[in-house]
Amino acid sequence: MKKAENKILRQSSAQACQNCRSQFIIQPDDLSFYKKIGTLVPQMCPLCRAQRRLAFRNERVFYKRPCDRCKKDIVSMYNPNKPYTVWCHDCWFSDDWDPRDYGRNYISGKPFFEQFHELWKVVPKVALIHVRSVNSEYINISADNKNCYMIVESSNNEDCTHCYWIQVCKSCVDVSFAHQTELSYESDDCYNSYKLFYSKGCHDSNESYFLLDCRGSSNCIGCVNLRNKQYHVFNKPLSKKEYGEFLESAKLDTYSGVEKLRKEFQKFAATQPQKFAEIVNATNTTGNYIKNVKNCRSCFHAYDAEDCAYSVHVWRNAKDCVDCDTAGRGAELVYNSTNTGLNSSQCICCSLCWGNSFLTYCMYCYDSQHCFGSAGLRKRQYCILNKEYDKGTFEKLKTTIIEDMKKEGVYGEFFPPPLSTFGYNEACVQEQFPLLKEEALKQGFKWEDYPRGTFGKETISWDKVPDSIYDVHDLDVKREIFVCLNCKKNYKIISNEFSFYRNLHIPLPRLCPDCRHARRFNARGPNRLWHRQCLCDPSTGSGQATRYKNTTKHSHHPEGRCPNEFETSYAPERKEIVYCETCYNTEVV
Repeated sequence: MKKAENKILRQSSAQACQNCRSQFIIQPDDLSFYKKIGTLVPQMCPLCRAQRRLAFRNERVFYKRPCDRCKKDIVSMYNPNKPYTVWCHDCWFSDDWDPRDYGRNYISGKPFFEQFHELWKVVPKVALIHVRSVNSEYINISADNKNCYMIVESSNNEDCTHCYWIQVCKSCVDVSFAHQTELSYESDDCYNSYKLFYSKGCHDSNESYFLLDCRGSSNCIGCVNLRNKQYHVFNKPLSKKEYGEFLESAKLDTYSGVEKLRKEFQKFAATQPQKFAEIVNATNTTGNYIKNVKNCRSCFHAYDAEDCAYSVHVWRNAKDCVDCDTAGRGAELVYNSTNTGLNSSQCICCSLCWGNSFLTYCMYCYDSQHCFGSAGLRKRQYCILNKEYDKGTFEKLKTTIIEDMKKEGVYGEFFPPPLSTFGYNEACVQEQFPLLKEEALKQGFKWEDYPRGTFGKETISWDKVPDSIYDVHDLDVKREIFVCLNCKKNYKIISNEFSFYRNLHIPLPRLCPDCRHARRFNARGPNRLWHRQCLCDPSTGSGQATRYKNTTKHSHHPEGRCPNEFETSYAPERKEIVYCETCYNTEVV
């Protein structure tokens, strides 16, 4: 162990990523963390480490296939072409099978990843992953939901459809990254809000359309950077009567009215300054979409977290989580893992493991402790490659495996790409690190050519569909098959979804759920940072070019460009007017 510690201490300077060859810095805090958990220093940069993890997670690419156990038709992450045994949720979570039946002995001298792969290929896979949910169809990586349909990475919601990463929400459609939001549509990054439509980055706001970064606002349309305002349109105050007249004239019950206002709002938003990052109540922290955190570096969509780094979705009392994609609800000391939370602790290189402690290189394990290189376990302990041992034998064999992996130089690296059960184009990695088939294969990832979705089966063209939701009377929406105006894929609108549109006067969507998700996701920006300087420059009377003139005098730099620098998700080539927090706070109204 002393030799391994010395190796860690020696590698405190910049080094080249063994994958992309870019230079990256290993910070002193990183070194302390690796020493604490006993892993080797990573040889890949944080972005390449994230790319490898995300290649193992299929969130929303689903297929129809039979359950290999009960034979009923199901919806699954795994298409029928996959060479795996796939069971439906009820079969996989039943108590009448034992994953330990697939256990095998560890063979010293044979690479660990090769041995795990042999186990992983034969252990049955669960079609979709969800727990404690009621009357909820086609949900994945989710828990504690009721009456939900096609939601992913979400928990404690009710009556929600086509949503991604929402918590404690009710009656929402096409909403992502939201908390305690109700009766909202096509919105992202909104908290404690009610009846928000086509909005982003809003808190405590209600009954509004097309808002961006507003707080405590209600009955507003097309506004940016408002604070505690009511009856505003494009940031200008109106009387209650004038606001009502504008809302009626906008015809937001029609598809044409919504798209017209969407374009007007996008044009207006481009003239307004944007804060370098969405960070609220954070100390010693870098990243984006952050709230109530402390000492977090390069984290994205993090809240109520502490001492985390290079992670996405660290939340609700997550602590000491490094290189993680979704770790929350009391997760602590989790490293280089994906979807490992629900009070999990001391977990290294795990995937989709909930409620565990002291797990290393495990997949799809639940409520287990002290396991190494295992898959599909529930409520088990002291297992290696799914074979159970007494505590003493387990600890001795675990030490042997770790020593073997350190000799290989791989202890602490995530599973290599060939072990993924998904093609690169099926996994959520494609959203953050898009690649063409040839590029993905060249980098060692898989690709899936199995067809998904249907095309050319639409039963009605959009020119036959009324522009206003009020006029959709004779159309039997539940039976019709629509075609996406973007990707041309067919999709349906379910009964509850249609009722939602009718009750809230929302026109039928012309894009499929996947393209609507992609539009919201792309608007968030990438989970990476660039070093930039504030664009505020009172000497030219503008923020960037001549698009924005400061409304107030900025006392910290009355003449010349603001000297403040920051880490931001806005790449240098983007056109947004990006301000530091001081300049931004001076301008918000």
